[in-house]
Amino acid sequence: MPDRQGDFMQDVRRCGVNLDYWWPVAHERSFPATGLLGVRIGALELLVFRAPTGHYSVFEDACPHKRVRLSRFGEVVGSELMCSYHGWRFTAQGNCSLTPGFAGLEAKFCLKSYPLRQYGGWIWAFPGDPTRVEERALPVIPPATDPCYHPIPMEGPVHCHFSYMTENATDLFHAQLHKSQQPWANPVLLHLESDDRSVWALYEVEAPRLLAALIGQRGKNRIRVTYEYPYFHLASEYGAFYLFVVYVPTSSTSIWVHSTFYFRHVLGIPWILRLLHPLLDQGTFRQVFGQDRRAVEEEQRAYNLHQQDLSRETNPVSHAVRQVIRQQTLASSPLPERIPE
Repeated sequence: MPDRQGDFMQDVRRCGVNLDYWWPVAHERSFPATGLLGVRIGALELLVFRAPTGHYSVFEDACPHKRVRLSRFGEVVGSELMCSYHGWRFTAQGNCSLTPGFAGLEAKFCLKSYPLRQYGGWIWAFPGDPTRVEERALPVIPPATDPCYHPIPMEGPVHCHFSYMTENATDLFHAQLHKSQQPWANPVLLHLESDDRSVWALYEVEAPRLLAALIGQRGKNRIRVTYEYPYFHLASEYGAFYLFVVYVPTSSTSIWVHSTFYFRHVLGIPWILRLLHPLLDQGTFRQVFGQDRRAVEEEQRAYNLHQQDLSRETNPVSHAVRQVIRQQTLASSPLPERIPE
């Protein structure tokens, strides 16, 4: 079934992942106490290693000896990473320091490492062409370095192709789905622009009375939506709140969501949002996330059933998002059908 651009809608549901960007792989606040975390970006399996010194490294999640996953067989021993299968050890730089029973072979082995940066509380990895590291900048998240904002990070899995969740985020017309947690009402699309990588949309919404202090002001507010592949930004025109999200594809029908809500301190008083943090996190945002997840997983179910996208999309923002995804993934790495156990 052709979309507005005359292409086929189902094509976007089969798009892969462009690895030539900085991708978030972990958040500092929720990093496991074990010091090891296995993550996926498409078909690529990575290991995030935190040494006791607090130094982070990102490696391929495979011991070079037997290719077992270090996220399953690895242990932090002192300042090093040990594979518990045969006791091989590696430094925080990935160099092999011990091969029990075969002394002198250490220099022949190392872990494949990836460029890493820390920003906004997230650990970022660059899994693509290493010659493009310097030309690819991290996304700019203004509230991440502004003490006037309170961050509420959230992450979790969703079982759908990443395009479904991206469309969901950029489409402000589905607020009714969220019922009592509805963040705004009566959205109107005022402006839309796009190019090969980005979509910029401006909406006008009405903020409910109880949320007006967090959204911006009571009554009509303008919300700016930016999708700069693979990063999503949503912000109130007056700077009251900011949402940053990355939908990391883990298979053709699953993603891992990394997100942070930033709210400007109410009346300039930090303790108000600190006090409200549990209520906003558990009582509101995670419920909204759960409702969105349920909806997009139902969309994925319909696609799986018919093996084509039979939906009738009417929001031009969604069509622009699809075009950007297609353009950015023309020469992409394909997504695995399933996540291997």
